[in-house]
Amino acid sequence: MEREEVIEKVIAVIRDVMDVNQVEIDEDTEMQGDLNIDSLDFYSLLGALESNFHIRMPEKELANTETIGDIADAVIRRMGK
Repeated sequence: MEREEVIEKVIAVIRDVMDVNQVEIDEDTEMQGDLNIDSLDFYSLLGALESNFHIRMPEKELANTETIGDIADAVIRRMGK
């Protein structure tokens, strides 16, 4: 799966999990600054990413991401393992 495809799928997962349908989201969108993700959103997103991409991602790895692009890169790393 190409990086752009992963980014698009991550954005779709975020839109599904969080109430952000009215927000413009791209790979530079910041999870905290732009989307105001809280702890409940974080765990919902983690589970949804694992389910949609068929991966296991440690909480710490997702917590260390800042942007949608960072999340996509973390997903790609996990897909390769």
